[in-house]
Amino acid sequence: MSEKMLPIRDPILKTFPQQTNMMAILSMYEDFYPWFYSNFIQLKCSNRPYALDLLIYPDNIQRVMPLVEYQCLTRRTLGQWFPDVIGFIIRCIDDDLYFHATVNSYYISLYEYHYQKYHRFHEILIIGYDLDAKILYGADFFHNGQYACKPIPFADFEAAYVSVDEQNNGRFDIAHSASTDLNNHLSQIELMRFNPRSHWHTKVPYRLDIGNIVDLLGDYLHSSNTSRKYTVFENAADENYGLSVYDWLIKHAESILSGSTPYCDVRSFHILYEHKKCMVLRMKYLLGLKLEQFPELPMDSLIHVEANALTIRNQAIKYSFSKDKKIIAKLISDLQEMALVEKKL
Repeated sequence: MSEKMLPIRDPILKTFPQQTNMMAILSMYEDFYPWFYSNFIQLKCSNRPYALDLLIYPDNIQRVMPLVEYQCLTRRTLGQWFPDVIGFIIRCIDDDLYFHATVNSYYISLYEYHYQKYHRFHEILIIGYDLDAKILYGADFFHNGQYACKPIPFADFEAAYVSVDEQNNGRFDIAHSASTDLNNHLSQIELMRFNPRSHWHTKVPYRLDIGNIVDLLGDYLHSSNTSRKYTVFENAADENYGLSVYDWLIKHAESILSGSTPYCDVRSFHILYEHKKCMVLRMKYLLGLKLEQFPELPMDSLIHVEANALTIRNQAIKYSFSKDKKIIAKLISDLQEMALVEKKL
């Protein structure tokens, strides 16, 4: 076979690459939605106003989620067993396995800002190949933060892949958003494929979990530390959860006003918007099922909150270009109002 591409769909969430890439694979399947809407409710952020790292919790759960047939190799093992990384990827695609790894953007021209200027590690999802054209098809945020699938020459990808081990020096270039610390990225090779039947003991499709929805909504509203429920996988993270993230988003904005933080964390404000978008989609899904547990849901209020979150996200983007601190002052006011509205829902 000279060419093959595995299918993906525009994912629901598009911020962090590992989460985005997983959803690009899964969101084309109806079996995905009971699992998705039963989870992805909680928010978490750090205790650092200058680097919030806001995310929908838990993240990076492809290793344990029930809908993914998951395999993992270390970069060292792959190099020793399969030194021809392009040939290995082609065999994976032929076996309907998506290839997920970290590469160095310096060597791939699609990463316009970093190409041939700044070494920068980033995760990429490989979904296909064309032997005649000598290209792989990779999905990532290549241009202006837009998630897309694009062709990458074999030679460029191989250089970008090999360079990660050569350039792994633990550094982070804040000015150019360029990390060369593999500890902050996907450090292994992930091979994934959709499987509607859980690889856990029950071996049955995932069903909508109303109890978990109610439980996570409670954690969100009460700012509870949800990571304490996942200590079988790792120690609890002493960070900020649920509605309390508003306080930290406001602290971040205030630190911009005071000059103690030099940049606006646009990504965290985009995550806030994506969280509200997911809440609206979840409520629409539940209404469509006509469940007795949810005879009435505050759809109008949720849609209003989603619109406000989009406005706030756009304010953050505008500030990042204009540096007009009046925008940040308005953003703080809008965040305070939005937090009060959510507490009343």
